[in-house]
Amino acid sequence: MPSARARLVPLVAATAMLVLAGCTPTPSPTPSHSESHVTPPPAHEPSTSPVPTPTASVVATPVGATCAQLISPDTIYAFNPNFVPISSWKPSAGTAAAQAREYKGVACRWQNETSNDVIDLSVANLDAATIESLKNQAVDKSTLVPTYEGADEGYFSEGSGTGTAIVFVKGFWIVLTSQQFAEPGDPADLVASVLAALR
Repeated sequence: MPSARARLVPLVAATAMLVLAGCTPTPSPTPSHSESHVTPPPAHEPSTSPVPTPTASVVATPVGATCAQLISPDTIYAFNPNFVPISSWKPSAGTAAAQAREYKGVACRWQNETSNDVIDLSVANLDAATIESLKNQAVDKSTLVPTYEGADEGYFSEGSGTGTAIVFVKGFWIVLTSQQFAEPGDPADLVASVLAALR
């Protein structure tokens, strides 16, 4: 007469087969660099201090370029295919992005669909006195770097897991901020794309 252990083995095997039969792998979504049309999860907001406000008597000119022209879908996809543009984004008051919009500029956000990290870009075209003031303030809060080819001046700072690149070319004030930027070279391709669009 078979032992209880012997009778139990086929039963366990049959149960395991039934469980495995219901476990079909779900295909991973294909990375896309099209705009996200779903409500994104809460973003991991950059935590560096806001960029100083320009001087009170600002003369601003419209930038004349869209987010997709400043950093193309192909460029952001090459940087990281999980980032998608968030067109509904409203910059927080006091940030460089909010200031850029106030001065006829452009503010853009891309969000990582996996980690929720963000990349924020702002561009404003400002008068010479304001640009000089912003350069002086950048010197106080960031480190001058030669990383961004084609820029008049470039600065980088990192703190609390967030990096910020501040770039000046002609009359343009460009700020890129992300948790993805640990050192000056990390946003270099994105900066190059913005500079090329503004030439």
